[in-house]
Amino acid sequence: MSIPRFPVQILCVALWNLAPVSWVDAGSPALSFDFARVAECHISADDLLTDQRPYEKIVELKLRVSVHLLRGAIEDVEEVRIEVTDCDRKVRVHSFDPGTRLESALGADIEWTKTTEGSKSLGASIGGAVPVPAGELVAKISPSLSGGLSNREVITEVQQRLAPQQAVVASGTVDQEHGVFFKLRNTPQNTLEGTHDLSIRFVVPQHWRGDAVRVCCYAVGYEKILWIKQQTTWAELCAPVTLYLAGDEEARRAAERQNSRNQARSQTKFSLGQWML
Repeated sequence: MSIPRFPVQILCVALWNLAPVSWVDAGSPALSFDFARVAECHISADDLLTDQRPYEKIVELKLRVSVHLLRGAIEDVEEVRIEVTDCDRKVRVHSFDPGTRLESALGADIEWTKTTEGSKSLGASIGGAVPVPAGELVAKISPSLSGGLSNREVITEVQQRLAPQQAVVASGTVDQEHGVFFKLRNTPQNTLEGTHDLSIRFVVPQHWRGDAVRVCCYAVGYEKILWIKQQTTWAELCAPVTLYLAGDEEARRAAERQNSRNQARSQTKFSLGQWML
C-alpha cells in the first residue's frame, strides 16, 4: 500500500496548528517601532581630525526612534535597546549621545542624624543620734557631708549620604567600535513610549558621500508562563538605513534608490514566507 504524500505547505500548517500553546498573560504589552529609512549626515562640529588626518572626517547622524504602545502597560517593558551597526565596517564610531546617565528617585541626598546624651553625678551624707543625761531627751545630731559632681554631654552626629541612583540610559560601542548601542530603562520619572533622539558621529574617509547602517530595536521585559517569570522580547524591528552627506543631491537620490530596493527585497521575502506557511 502506498503512503499518501502531502504538500509541504499543508504539513507546515498542520504542525503549526499542533504547536503547544504557552500560558501567557493576556495583558502582555505589544509595541511598534518607527524610524526613517533614509537619513542625511552633516559634517560634525567635532571634526577635529581634518588637521591631524586629512584623509578622514567626522559626520553626524541624528536618528529619531519612536516607540508606540499598542496594547498593555508600558511599565511592563523593562528596557528598550537600540543598536546601530555598520555591517561592512567601513565607518568607525567617534562619539554618541545620549551617554550613560544615572538618576535617583529621591529629590535630594539622604541626611542621617545621631544624638548621644550622657550624665555623671556624685553625693554623700552622714547622720546619727546622741543621748542627753537630762531626762529622756535625746539630742539628734545630724552632721552631713555632701558633694555633687554632674556632667551632661550631648553629641550630635550628622552624616549626609548620596541618594542611590540607577541607570536610565546605558550606551556604548559594539563590534570593535563599528557600532553603538543604547539601552533606555523604564523608571518612575522616565517613560519609554514616545520619541527618542539619538546622535552618532562616525569617522569616515574624506571622500565619503554615503553608506548604510543597520538599526535594530528591541523591547525587553518579563512574562509569566505558568508560575515562572521569564525574560522575553515583546517587540523587535531590524532594518537598513541608507545615509548620504547633506547637500549632495546625487548621493541623496542614490540613497533613496537603495532604500526602494531594500523595501522591495523585504516585501519579496515576506511574500515567500507567507507562501511557505
